[in-house]
Amino acid sequence: MVAQAYGLTARELEVAHLVARGLPTGEIAAELFVSPHTVRDHLKAAFRKTDVSVRGELVARLFA
Repeated sequence: MVAQAYGLTARELEVAHLVARGLPTGEIAAELFVSPHTVRDHLKAAFRKTDVSVRGELVARLFA
């Protein structure tokens, strides 16, 4: 799996899936029962691990 190759955690991958569905930060936070800040932290970690800087690039890298 591509996510494993990048070393993403299960939660980072879960956030990435919700990003791919088009959900904004607040809705992702509500869906996962975490704060928006936590969602942003997971996204930052996923961006760093996959060497991307925006959500669209993350989705393309992981799911395209």
